[in-house]
Order: sequence, then structure tokens, then C-alpha cells
Amino acid sequence: MFHLRSALGSVAVAAAVVFSISVTPLGVTTGVSAAPFTTPVARTFTGDYSSGDFSQWPSVQTKDYNGSGADYVPSYSASIVPDGTYGRAARFEVRSGDVPSFGDGERSEVAAGNETGGFEGQTRWYQFSTKFDPGFPQNHADLGWGLTNQWHQDVGVGSPPVAWSVGQRNGYWSLIVQKQSVPGAYLETLTLFEIPLDVGRWHDVKMQINWSASDTAGWIKLWLNGVPQMFTNGADTYFVRTLIPGTSTVYYKEGYYRQPMQPTGVVFHTGFRCATDEAAL
Repeated sequence: MFHLRSALGSVAVAAAVVFSISVTPLGVTTGVSAAPFTTPVARTFTGDYSSGDFSQWPSVQTKDYNGSGADYVPSYSASIVPDGTYGRAARFEVRSGDVPSFGDGERSEVAAGNETGGFEGQTRWYQFSTKFDPGFPQNHADLGWGLTNQWHQDVGVGSPPVAWSVGQRNGYWSLIVQKQSVPGAYLETLTLFEIPLDVGRWHDVKMQINWSASDTAGWIKLWLNGVPQMFTNGADTYFVRTLIPGTSTVYYKEGYYRQPMQPTGVVFHTGFRCATDEAAL
């Protein structure tokens, strides 16, 4: 389910406590010294298609298939293709009528698990690259909604709280947040950032997201092609709820998912990684 309303707009530090006892001529003294350490950084998921197939991804969803990435047989809907920049990329094609048996829009996507999301108060880092085929529809906003990358809530009701959209403005790729009071109860859709589709060229994205159902505790930072970006509110950090109240976490999906329409659209993805720290990307 996808819904749009028009609008723009740890490291956990522990302490290893060491008790010391020293004997002096005047008696015995005790002291406590803290030796701090930080939780090791970790890559939580890699979905860069370096395996040459879809086996890194737990799920593939196309008009004819809904199952494990390891068992998926490539078709026009989703396939691995050579790429001059990254070696390999996934090609996702959606044609008119490409609605899976479970319904709910035309799609060709892969999905990971909640290791690609975060629970309340957790911060995660993301890296991925997305490219639009030269024939990708430039009037997508007139035709209807469409998503290429999304962090979907862990329930089946409502739309993803954080996503990259091609349906906000014709010819543009937009980072959006769909604010909901509970899953499916929509408050507003915010456009945090937008950039021309620039078909035929890779968009290299890095994001840092603090996951929270609070508008004051949740936040997002964005780098595009290695450059820190400013959001539509003029800041480099956008404070907004990144989880939907009543849900626990999210999971990541990429590909192409859209409202039924006539034109064929092709989107390429590669390089997805998720980590607890930037150094682990």
C-alpha cells in the first residue's frame, strides 16, 4: 500500500571496571579505574549483487514471483547486468500490468529483513547507488506515485515512512517522509530533498538515519556523490519521525514499485550496504 498527499516540503559505551588495592605504610587504600570501550562497528547487510545473482536478498517480488532471492530465476522483471562503473548491477523493469498475484501496485523489487532497519533510538548508516534508464518516464508525477528505494514498516498496513520517490515532481527523484499517526493514518508527506533524475547516470547515496517515532528524536543526514546535502528546510539534518507510531522497526526494499500506468520504466540499483557505523559501510 502506498499513499501520497501533496506537500514539499549504542554507540553503547560500557565501562570495564577494575578494582585496585595498594598497600602503603599508612594502611590499605582502594580505588576504581574505568577502562572505557565502544561496541565494535558492524556491517549488518550487504546487497550489492557481487554474487552475480539475487542470493544476497531474502526476497524478490515481481509479477510472476514472490519468494527467496536464492531461488529466483532472472526474467525481464529483474536481472543482473554488467556495469562499467560497479561491475554488476541489478536491472528492474516494470511494464503496464505487472501486478503480482498479491496485488497492490505494479512492481519489481528485492527486500531484506529488519537487520536493514532500526528500532527506536538506533542510528544506522546506508549506502547505495541508483540509476534511471534513459527511457524512464519524465512525467511520472502526472502519471502517479512511484518508489525506487524504501524503508517499509514491519506491519502490512500503511506506506513506508522513509522512501525515495519519482512521483512527487516530474523529472525529479525525491527523498520523502510519510508521516502517519498510526500505520495508514496519514498526516502529511514531506519532501526532504530532490534532484533531477539525470537519466543514464548513477546517483551515489549515503544516509545516516536515527530511527524514532518522535519528530524531535528522529533525524536524517544525506550525502550525494560524496557531498553533504542540505534539505528543503535549509539544514543538513532533518528532524522528523522516521518510524510510524505503533510499529517497531523497518526493512529495506529497492527496485521499482508504482501505481498502475502505461509506460515501461527501468531502474538500476547496486552497492546497497547497511551498518551500525560509517566505517563499516
